[in-house]
Amino acid sequence: QSLESELARIAEQFQETRSRMRDLARSRAEKFRRVWVVNEEEAKALIREALAADRLIHAQQLGIPWEEPRPWFMDNVGPLGGRREKREAVEVAMEMLEG
Repeated sequence: QSLESELARIAEQFQETRSRMRDLARSRAEKFRRVWVVNEEEAKALIREALAADRLIHAQQLGIPWEEPRPWFMDNVGPLGGRREKREAVEVAMEMLEG
């Protein structure tokens, strides 16, 4: 009986620890995303400044027409990769934690 109660207690502790780890993983992932978005906006602002300087150099110094490049990453918001890849990474992490 004491072993059964000890097993039940340890199993409950395990479940609580796993729940805490999931919560921690979610909060860290959200914090990572928020930091990523802030850094991404700063980088995009710098890219826009560089493109504006490039436009001025082309028009005023070189006297040639300037065509604005359209980098694909300027339309992106958040970490690269789709939700499916993120979900798979979380699943792998959970499997590692469980096994």
